[in-house]
Amino acid sequence: MLRVIQIEYIKDLREREGYSISEIARKLEIDWRTAKKYADSHVSAQLKPKRRRKSPVMGPYEHIVDLWLEEDLLLPRKQRLTSSVIFKGLLNLGFEGTYRTVCYYVRSKKRLLQKNHQEPYIRLEHNAGIAQVDFGEFEAANPDGCTTKKYSYLVSSFPFSNNAFAIVLMSENMECFLYGLRYLFEQAGGVPRIIWFDNLPAAVAEVLNNKERRLTSAFSEFQSYYRFQSNFCGIDRPNEKGNTENKVGYIRRNMFTPIQPLGDINEFNKELAKKLIKNRNRRHYEKKQKKISELWIEESRCLLPLPPTPLEICSTEVKRVNKYGEIRINNQLYPFSKGQTGHTVFVKKYWDKIEIFDEYGEELLHTCPRVYNQNEKNINWIDILKIYRNKPRAIEHGHYLKLLPTCVREFLLPPDLTLRRKRIKVLISLLEEYSIEEVVEGVTASQEYNRADYGSIKALIEYLKNTGKNLEKIVFPSDEVLTWEPDLEQYDGLLEGVKENG
Repeated sequence: MLRVIQIEYIKDLREREGYSISEIARKLEIDWRTAKKYADSHVSAQLKPKRRRKSPVMGPYEHIVDLWLEEDLLLPRKQRLTSSVIFKGLLNLGFEGTYRTVCYYVRSKKRLLQKNHQEPYIRLEHNAGIAQVDFGEFEAANPDGCTTKKYSYLVSSFPFSNNAFAIVLMSENMECFLYGLRYLFEQAGGVPRIIWFDNLPAAVAEVLNNKERRLTSAFSEFQSYYRFQSNFCGIDRPNEKGNTENKVGYIRRNMFTPIQPLGDINEFNKELAKKLIKNRNRRHYEKKQKKISELWIEESRCLLPLPPTPLEICSTEVKRVNKYGEIRINNQLYPFSKGQTGHTVFVKKYWDKIEIFDEYGEELLHTCPRVYNQNEKNINWIDILKIYRNKPRAIEHGHYLKLLPTCVREFLLPPDLTLRRKRIKVLISLLEEYSIEEVVEGVTASQEYNRADYGSIKALIEYLKNTGKNLEKIVFPSDEVLTWEPDLEQYDGLLEGVKENG
């Protein structure tokens, strides 16, 4: 179809300039019939809806397939009809088309039904003092620079001001969840009046219907103590707390990326709190005339006051000591010196520690850190160093370089780029034979002897392995000995003598 300006030009040529239909067709290089259509008749240039093309093969059976697919919506997803089953059913009714024709129609019809049955989202109005809470996950490196671990972090966001608070935790169990909530309340300086949650196992014992929930006893006690109202999202409806869903991703991308070393989790959380306070200087994504910090001052007045004393967050159990003087908590064994075989003890489980009392809960027998079975993953240093080998000038800016101990970083960063490349090759060769821990020990020991070659560091690693890491003074050959080359002129003279005698 021609554009409006082209149609007007044709009419102008016909009516004002007196062009014939043939002349218009030749001038605009269009078909004679097209020129006739627009020159001598009134044709609307408005966009018209597409005409549905009739299908002589599929058409008589479309209403049957439509019925089957609409009935399918009442069944579980895994029990619904496939295109193959529908095709076989149509063959029994006399269908003469191909399987591909059925597949095409079923696919297009399913998309249409899905759109028709999809409930529209409702734009939520966010009042001050209402928070949303959710967990996220990220990876951080252990201080040894050898492995990474997965950590959970709890985020509370306030959609009215777009402010957020977060805490890194070891798990998403009940103790971590409630301790994290208490920490977030203290960071905010008050308690939100209403909090939206997912159906977290630490809070929800059973989903009764789309609105009713049976809460865990620990969460019910916590909610009663801090006096907030809890709302829970519908099943598979995370969009009902979309602000915190976005905030979880924002914090992961901006606070935990690139990968960072995590040693003391409490110190890490203090630094995270400082970053989030600094982050409030941004302007609100909708209320652009105000900063988040300004809106937060307004919203914080709507929070409930904190109780005079914080609630103790722990769970209790009674355990029996086994014959090895250990107790088992969450599939983790905890030994303690005062444990007597067969005796009963009273245990308090905090998010970060375990306290063991006598059976009456009066005498504290033992305190130890709580152990979590976090999935550890080895850092593939060989692949990382191969990247560094090709870019020796840029390695001081590498994100992974800061995960290595200081001695190894200094080993890899001499000013001479050629020397850098050689040392990277040395580390790659060593890592193909030894673990990263052994290589770090070897490189650390090599600095005392001012050695950086592969042979010397390998000798030190083997020495440390065989002597129980009791390093004594080792005498290495001097550089003159290592770089000595024999004078081959004497051998050339001998060879000439052999030729003459021959």
